[in-house]
Amino acid sequence: MTTAFSTIAERYTLLETLARDGNAVLWRGEDGPDGPPVAIKELPLPTHDPARVERLQVEARVAVDHPSVVPVRDVVVADGSAFLVMDPVEGRTLEDLASTGPLPPRFVADIGGKVLGALAAAHTAGVVHGDVRPANILVGPDGAVKLTGFGIAKALDPAGTPAFLAPETIAGHEGTPHSDLWSLGVTLLSASEGGNFFQRANVAATLYAVVNEQPVIDRTPGPLADVLRGLLAKAPRTRMLPDRALPLLAQAASGIETPVPRPPSPGLTTPSVPAILAGVASILFGFYVLTDAMVIHQAYLFDLHWPPMLLAHVGIVLAGVFSVVGGGLLFASVRRGQVMTTVGGGLTLLSLLLLQTLGDQEYLGVPLETGLTLDLVALIFAVFLTITVWFVPAKRPAVG
Repeated sequence: MTTAFSTIAERYTLLETLARDGNAVLWRGEDGPDGPPVAIKELPLPTHDPARVERLQVEARVAVDHPSVVPVRDVVVADGSAFLVMDPVEGRTLEDLASTGPLPPRFVADIGGKVLGALAAAHTAGVVHGDVRPANILVGPDGAVKLTGFGIAKALDPAGTPAFLAPETIAGHEGTPHSDLWSLGVTLLSASEGGNFFQRANVAATLYAVVNEQPVIDRTPGPLADVLRGLLAKAPRTRMLPDRALPLLAQAASGIETPVPRPPSPGLTTPSVPAILAGVASILFGFYVLTDAMVIHQAYLFDLHWPPMLLAHVGIVLAGVFSVVGGGLLFASVRRGQVMTTVGGGLTLLSLLLLQTLGDQEYLGVPLETGLTLDLVALIFAVFLTITVWFVPAKRPAVG
């Protein structure tokens, strides 16, 4: 590993270490004696492979025109390492910022929007990053966000970082813009929820988690959570694309929650006039039946030794209850109210017919005694209500 104050290519001087990421080292340097400051990323080369070195030199210089992309000005290979010379960037890596715990969702959304914008520009230019992760995202004190590492992953480590790999990459497919979107989703999830959901004790377990397990998103609210779920769709073609994700990230970063239109619920609707009239009629009818049951037929006296009479008494009480409940339902849910009212009317008919058959009174006979008169009114109204309630329109206008 190169030491401080080393000079490479007889031009660039390494002054001090700014950060480390595995075997990679980020240096503060200068371009020539007393020259302009630069940032130099030192990457050890696994083997002396001229083809790999050439690929690194070509891909690292790929130009992506976006304010959140750190361009590589020069690539130098010396002493078994590759040195990527970049403009100096003041700030800390997202990995460092998130090392103490979850970051505020608005802050994460702001970073995500800027990085996604950089990726969209790269993808438009035909460039796939291949190694989107917190260590490659720099956040400045002024809020500026820079994405580094374009082309490095493919040239030096095609396998990538396991916990940030997309499922299709693990399956052996070449990296695509869709796989970059997945890696960004994992990056933002790690920053917002705290810790990488897919990281396990070993590489095999980590890869299995990426392919088979669905991340839990329980701390991240609103639009940011929607973006995370969209970016972390297992199938590449179903992932949320930048044109949908960017507005949601901007909304999350602003802290403004836009209400999602929802179908009006039954509780937010205004009952129609027919529903109101039918509901009131059914409720009054229900109390009428209950009065008839208690006062005339004394349904509260259960004859346990004569099951037919017991059944008739229970039936007439339930008829009144169903009619009252059905009338109330008509105000909120017409279909349910129609069904409940019909059940109440049917029970009224069956119960009163059974009571007249079992009792001493001649059914609908003369003279009309008090109980028979009440029963007759109840029977007529039960038939009328059961039929007319189905003419109530099922759909009612919503409020607003």
